[in-house]
Amino acid sequence: MTPSVPAGFLDALISSTQARFASEKVLLSLPEYLDVLAADPGGQARDAAGYLRDVFLYYGVEEVSRPYGRATRYRLFDRPFDEGRGALIGQERVQQAVFDLLSGFVQEGRVSKLILLHGPNGSAKSRFIACLQAGLEDYSQTPQGALYTFNWVFPSKRLHTTGIGFGKTRGAESLESYAYLKEGEIDARIINEMRDHPLLLLPRDARVSLLRRLLGEAAALPKALTEGALSPKARQIYDALLKAYQGDLREVFKHVQVERFYISPRYRRGAVVVDPQMRVDAGVRQITADRSLSALPPSLQNLTLYEPVGDLVDANRGIIEYNDLLKRPLEAFKYLLSTCETGNVRLDTMTLSLDTVFIGSCNALHLAAFKEAPDFASFKGRIELVAVPYLVDYRDEARIYAEQTDPQIVGRPVAPYTAEVTALWGVLTRLERPIPAAYPKGIRVALGRMSPQAKALLYAEGRLPSGLDREAQRTLAAHIPELHAERKDSDFYEGRFGASPRELKAVLLQAAQRGKILTPMAVLDELDALCTQTSVYEFLRLKPDNDYHKFDALRAAVEAFYLEALQRDMHEAMGLVDATATQSRFLNYIDDVKHFIKQEKRHNPATGQYEAPSPALMTDIERRLGVHASVVEFRNSLMQQIAAWRMDHPAEELDLAVIFADKIHALSESYYAEKAATARRVLEGLLIYTGAQPDKLDADIKPEVTRALEALEGRYGYHRETLKAVITFMLSAKEAG
Repeated sequence: MTPSVPAGFLDALISSTQARFASEKVLLSLPEYLDVLAADPGGQARDAAGYLRDVFLYYGVEEVSRPYGRATRYRLFDRPFDEGRGALIGQERVQQAVFDLLSGFVQEGRVSKLILLHGPNGSAKSRFIACLQAGLEDYSQTPQGALYTFNWVFPSKRLHTTGIGFGKTRGAESLESYAYLKEGEIDARIINEMRDHPLLLLPRDARVSLLRRLLGEAAALPKALTEGALSPKARQIYDALLKAYQGDLREVFKHVQVERFYISPRYRRGAVVVDPQMRVDAGVRQITADRSLSALPPSLQNLTLYEPVGDLVDANRGIIEYNDLLKRPLEAFKYLLSTCETGNVRLDTMTLSLDTVFIGSCNALHLAAFKEAPDFASFKGRIELVAVPYLVDYRDEARIYAEQTDPQIVGRPVAPYTAEVTALWGVLTRLERPIPAAYPKGIRVALGRMSPQAKALLYAEGRLPSGLDREAQRTLAAHIPELHAERKDSDFYEGRFGASPRELKAVLLQAAQRGKILTPMAVLDELDALCTQTSVYEFLRLKPDNDYHKFDALRAAVEAFYLEALQRDMHEAMGLVDATATQSRFLNYIDDVKHFIKQEKRHNPATGQYEAPSPALMTDIERRLGVHASVVEFRNSLMQQIAAWRMDHPAEELDLAVIFADKIHALSESYYAEKAATARRVLEGLLIYTGAQPDKLDADIKPEVTRALEALEGRYGYHRETLKAVITFMLSAKEAG
């Protein structure tokens, strides 16, 4: 059957569009707009900084807890309005820094500085700003984000009866406004390129008095409304009308058509991206010579009207992004000195007052060169620098590669941990060796010996390095936030150098193209090839600092991490080790220790009886954890660790699995080692079973092999083709080890 357009399709579309047009109050008279203002004075009396700050808050916030501290994440950057497409991964500290700057502008009453995001190539500076612009666009379409400007409307001359172009009109004389005249009843409509706020039509004293009445005397009002004025063209028209009507504001306001506008990066409406260029970002052109405006009343035709054009004009009432700002010659953006300081930009025939958030991006290398320029001191007071480093949490980094490791997108089976292996290698290239002297004596030696892998796992999982005594573990755990922020005020901050996500995405693409499957082993091979290109990648030329920036050692560390993850999956799939059961067993041990120290019996939920702590359980766990000193001292240290955590996190719910993650991990390793021989036999059976001759599998091991295979495919996401490759890799690694 041939497809057809549904009956009444256009009628339904027309009806819904008209209903939406009316409900969103797209066109209003000035008196009607004042009713909108009265209903939401806080929403309507915002400047660009206040508006953007509210965009941050509109989509909500969540507290993100990581080993190196808590941070606020603004859900704006998850792009819920775009189903998460183009979301910003991590960078909560950058989000907070920009939000705080916007809050400062709101308190000050105007945008007084340019926010300059700086960092290495590919650190998500442009994505950060793209999220802002997308959020602005979406928010402007909501009732809470309604934005208004105005046009000038002049009725058709056919309706005039008397006067000098502004006289009484037949049929229109009884109207309070010409805002709703239809196209055939209008001779001319002059738009407002600067999107001036409708309140600027009111005399300043009356405007401020009205806002104080609606918002209260103590409210912080933006200077764009209290000290701002109409743009030059709008002012000329306003003054001409006022003279023609001999000071009758009622007649002047009849010509005002208040219009709702929506921010749009695509159409350069309140959201503009300026790429590196040689010219100034605004200009003017004369419009009174335009024949299309010959229908204007005589008094306006005698004026010389100019309309402003350019990036700054398009961005007014919103945000302007200067992409790669420092790639411009210095002279091309020197005007920003006075523009940021005064909020004005001077053109040949006019001065424009701007209500715009200025934000830019630049490469870290260009910023370093800019700091050496003689003019940097002049810019320093008008620029707020916000560092955007590469991520140093491999779990966040792995989320960046979701598309490159999606089997549906790459068109081939993808082995688990491909993204994590890529991410961990990238993070390891970015880490810097700790500075032990900045920390208590008890952990200086441990920090001096800390490997890049240990540091990466500390940041991501809170996993403490092995071999530390209890006091050192406690001290180091308390200083993870300081370690993470150690170099943040330096030009060599952590995440300043290293592999870019862009480069690692290319690595994943190349690895996928080389075979019928995509595995971490293929990625490691591509990374080996990348590391030979020292003339191409700057980070490969960094001088090694112990194991830091030593790329052959980093490769080995990533491989060890991957083998550990593989072993965990295989053992759990075989039923030899149960991570949940291991954690539960350790938590039971902690409960026994607590009651042992208090010399109390514990309630057994299985029997309903009160029983003494189990000596067998405590002895077994301590043996597996390698406790050789006094067990009483060890048990006391565990309780002290819990107490210390409570003091450091008074508002958080106690989570023993987080506090003792390192010990639970060590306990799992003990169980793994104990069953290594059985695991190898099942692995070899899996290789046979998934190979070309499954009938050669020994019957006694077949049930365990099929059970493991079912778990690996169903629960852990292994494809048979990738499974053969990773098992072969595991067995060869064990033989080499």
